[in-house]
Amino acid sequence: MIKQPTIKLLLAATLAFGGALTALPSSFVHAESIADTKINDASEAIERAHSLNLIPQEARVTAKQDGDKWDVIFQKDEKDEGGSPFHTGQVIMYAKDGRVAKYAVSQRSSFRGEPGDDPDDESKMKYSIDEVKQIAMDFMKQQDWKLEDSWVFNPYPLAENTTKFQSKRFHQVRFDRSHHGVRDAWDGASVAVDRRTGQINSYYADWEERVYTPDKASEATPISQNEAGKRFYEAIEPFLLWQGIKDPEQPQLVYALHQQYIMAMDGTFPKEYQWENPPFEEKIKPGYSSWTAKKRLLSMYDLNLEYIDGKLAYRLRLKPEITYFMDGWHPTIDAHSGKWLNFLNEPIKTTFPPAGDWLVHAAPVNKIGYDAAIVWNNELLWMDNEPFIQKSHTLVPFRDLLEKLGAKIKWDSEARKVTASKDGVTIELLVDSDTAYINGKAIKLEEPARLKKGRTYIPARIVLETFGTKVGWERDSRFILVTTEESLPPLSSAELKRYRFQAQLNWENKGV
Repeated sequence: MIKQPTIKLLLAATLAFGGALTALPSSFVHAESIADTKINDASEAIERAHSLNLIPQEARVTAKQDGDKWDVIFQKDEKDEGGSPFHTGQVIMYAKDGRVAKYAVSQRSSFRGEPGDDPDDESKMKYSIDEVKQIAMDFMKQQDWKLEDSWVFNPYPLAENTTKFQSKRFHQVRFDRSHHGVRDAWDGASVAVDRRTGQINSYYADWEERVYTPDKASEATPISQNEAGKRFYEAIEPFLLWQGIKDPEQPQLVYALHQQYIMAMDGTFPKEYQWENPPFEEKIKPGYSSWTAKKRLLSMYDLNLEYIDGKLAYRLRLKPEITYFMDGWHPTIDAHSGKWLNFLNEPIKTTFPPAGDWLVHAAPVNKIGYDAAIVWNNELLWMDNEPFIQKSHTLVPFRDLLEKLGAKIKWDSEARKVTASKDGVTIELLVDSDTAYINGKAIKLEEPARLKKGRTYIPARIVLETFGTKVGWERDSRFILVTTEESLPPLSSAELKRYRFQAQLNWENKGV
């Protein structure tokens, strides 16, 4: 393994002083201005590569001229059983000015596991994922390669078929090139950190010169991100396909989207960015709305301004939390039930991601269909069953609400009675009764608990206030505002807009 004492000290200091490791900087290793230098011979080529910090210490180096460039090759002495060196690299520079045309470096792992040891045993891991991310970022900073661009942390996962054989012990942290603060995923680097020791296990980096159009995003005049999102939304339509990878004899009809979409910075779709949905000629009417499917599927995507093959463009790509098995095999939506499915048609059990701000702006809620939704401590509360309004009073599913509150609950099916207890306070409600009992004292209800479609609903305000929470009402959004914490700021207009979109989409998905 690569020894990293400085990194371990930095991490230890961060933890000792309570430093947060979850908020990782977006970019680092800022590019430096390196004076041009003509290269006349091999020794000058090697010296130039050393001055740019592109050759590690103790490496053996050779150089030869190839046309108008110098090709510098380096490697360290340690080799594997087959005689191949673990640490190798290449620097290609122009002879006329010493500029780097290409750089590649790789340090393969020399680790050999012990018989009987389980590298996926979480109980043996001493470093969290966030901690190893910080270690990897510190390692990249310490390399101090004098290249024209910086590096930016890449949160987007690789396809599962490329990572399923990687052990949990050695976590891969990936980076993209960053040109004047804009991501360019064409070049990349990766650092593997041992979660047991905090040491670097292996790494690689690939960098190649590129002409950027425009060179600086600040000099460009792209359409706004909101406008780009609107144009993507208008242009993209989900397509139907029969998905039967697991069982070709019994495929399921699903809605799907392409893995990514790209738009030129002026809002157009030139030929190289255009896409085509696969044909589907069968006359089948899905049971699930394509309109809702479109918004839910697009909720899986981030919208970023990036460099794509040197050109500044807008890109829709799957969010970091969306896992997929291989390219093209990403999540879909059942065209009849609306279930979120993986490539094997198995329901995905994780929570569906909330829509990005770009989508909220592109598909605003013009008319609210839901009766009410709950915002709990400034976060929209997901509920399996929708609240409803009865005679101007909001009733909510009792189990969803009381479990969120942390109360102990009991349901007496014969008496049709709900009992909830917390911190010495007990409330009893009988279905269709206008009387509640708080610690045995009768309280008159303006609206009783009700049964609806086999579910018990209870009046929200009296139950919540009984247990000491603050309850408010946001009329325009139909939000019950529940506060159990002190000094929470009021919701911003952007937050209200985002939650309205999500509450409406949740309601549409449930087919209320």
